[in-house]
Amino acid sequence: MHITTLGTSHGDSTYCRFNSSTLYESGDSLYLVDCGAPCEALLCRKGKDFHKIRAVFCTHMHNDHVGGLTELIKILLKYKKPGQHTTIFLPEADADKALIGWLNAMHLDPTDDVISFETVKPGQLYMDENISVSAYPTDHIPSSPVKPCTFAYIISEGDKRLLHTGDLWVDFHDYPKILLDEHFDLLLCEATHYKQATAAPLFERSKIDRMIFIHIGNEWHGEGEMKLYNFCGNLPYPVLVAHDGDEFEL
Repeated sequence: MHITTLGTSHGDSTYCRFNSSTLYESGDSLYLVDCGAPCEALLCRKGKDFHKIRAVFCTHMHNDHVGGLTELIKILLKYKKPGQHTTIFLPEADADKALIGWLNAMHLDPTDDVISFETVKPGQLYMDENISVSAYPTDHIPSSPVKPCTFAYIISEGDKRLLHTGDLWVDFHDYPKILLDEHFDLLLCEATHYKQATAAPLFERSKIDRMIFIHIGNEWHGEGEMKLYNFCGNLPYPVLVAHDGDEFEL
């Protein structure tokens, strides 16, 4: 599996990072986790074929994770090819109605068979000939009346497995405990909403081969990046801080 961290910022775009979006490539297909703006433009700059996007998995409905969906959908509809289809997984049951209303206001018709919407539910969510995806509930928006409404995703390709955390709560109580019990080849973990000192004991116990930080907070930008590396210097596996456009292999 080939992984590209298209956008690696926190809630706002910054001088060196755009909003959250990560591209996973397996076989001849593309998959996105989150679609923060300008996801469509970043895919274009990478020379990706939009008609190969099989699925988009949104971790939660904050704008920095879904704000690029309308532009992506526009491109999927505008340049569609025979047999093309993208399923967009939204983490709240009524989110598709609001999104479709906004698309209609922009004179786009998402009822075309090129696009379909599904609601994320815990457990096995998606499977094709390349990958399988399971949704793991988190608690990034504890005040929400909708539960669960935020998710991590477990992505499997053959005997390889990774976990993409999405955003977590400030006290880190929703860090996926499955990481303490089961082996994962890779963890993509957000680095904004919690204190590293709080997270360190759980990171140390996690059964992972390596970690990539995404969703990078302001304090870790620029010269601050080395501080994040220093915090993680004693972990028993390698750690990387991702930038927009970085590419990795699983």
